[in-house]
Amino acid sequence: MEEVKKQSRLEVFKERFDSISYKGVVLNVPFLIFLAILALAYISNNNKGVAISREIEKKNKELEEVRWRYKDAQANLIYSTSEKQISDQTAAMGIHPLDKPAFEIKKYTKSKEPSNN
Repeated sequence: MEEVKKQSRLEVFKERFDSISYKGVVLNVPFLIFLAILALAYISNNNKGVAISREIEKKNKELEEVRWRYKDAQANLIYSTSEKQISDQTAAMGIHPLDKPAFEIKKYTKSKEPSNN
């Protein structure tokens, strides 16, 4: 019984070795080509994903910089259009804020009396 097990183990080993040998490789060439193509596609896809990830990271940094520039410009605009800044700038030209509220000048003309015909 023990000899049969050893014999069967030896046969199993030979069968597995034969599948790896030249004959086994030649019979499985289409499958091996398929595996090689699949590996190339996997590597290519992985490299493309890494490149896209780097590009997205670069664009995010660029967007953050543009956001800061926008916020800075907006803050400068709000500061420069404040009433105090405008009055300081116009005071240099000799223009001062009004002491009295604005008023409207109206021109009155004599109107003709409507005729009763």
